[in-house]
Amino acid sequence: MVQTILITGATDGIGKHLAKKLASEGHHVILHGRNPQKLELATQEVRAVSVRGRVSSYLADFSKLEDVYQFLEEIKRDFPSIDVLFNNAGLYGEKERKTSAENVELTFMLSVLVPYILTTDLSPLLEKAPDGRVINTSSYMHHFAKVKDLDFGFEKNYNPSLAYNNSKLYTIWMTRYLAREFFLRGSNITVNSYHPGLISTNLGNDSSDEKTKKSLFGRLMKSLSKNLDEGIETGYYLTLLKEVTGLTGYYFDEKKVKSVSEKGYDFEKAQDLITYCENKIEMFKNKSTIS
Repeated sequence: MVQTILITGATDGIGKHLAKKLASEGHHVILHGRNPQKLELATQEVRAVSVRGRVSSYLADFSKLEDVYQFLEEIKRDFPSIDVLFNNAGLYGEKERKTSAENVELTFMLSVLVPYILTTDLSPLLEKAPDGRVINTSSYMHHFAKVKDLDFGFEKNYNPSLAYNNSKLYTIWMTRYLAREFFLRGSNITVNSYHPGLISTNLGNDSSDEKTKKSLFGRLMKSLSKNLDEGIETGYYLTLLKEVTGLTGYYFDEKKVKSVSEKGYDFEKAQDLITYCENKIEMFKNKSTIS
């Protein structure tokens, strides 16, 4: 059955490679990117391998909530339903803390807040699909998160590596929270997270900080990484395979359900996370209304 699949961060790495594979099998792929030139190139590449030519693309800078909500309006205008939302866009931050206009630290913004907004706002479209799925890109690095004192915005002691690790734990919290919420309201939407493996992508390469690019994280990514064919296996599995139908709230690695860090099961902190997200959303909407 042909699926309509929205992939964020689809101009590089896993996102683009997965889009090409899905398009080559005849699925309607919706690409998101923030760089117009890279988005155009990725769209051409994906369309070139598409057996039906059903490829759509949308430009949005997810570091700006105004762009996020404009993107949502365009998707809801153009599509009556979506089968899969693949939250793939992410960021490995620079040495100095950077924020959105809403004072949201950008690693958190792209990895947690925006996927939360997309999932909740697009849920009516996902519920119209027979098997609506949300897939959130996490990482094994969530095991190295430190959350003794919750500071979602890293307003006190910012560290790019810790911001990244924490964001991947927060992704798991968000996944489990939303899976529970959808289940309790009788929704057909399933929400799962996964670890794609250590893959050499352009994550962090947009940084203007050469130390970030040459960090231990960056060197490990280059030296120990999988190739992209291996890197998309679990994401592809979660997107299409029948074996995961009905499974929700899980964390996958190598196409198997895996245990998360003990910190990943803290539902009380997950609720704090959702409250933080909702507060940021409310602040933005109130400001937009006033403006």
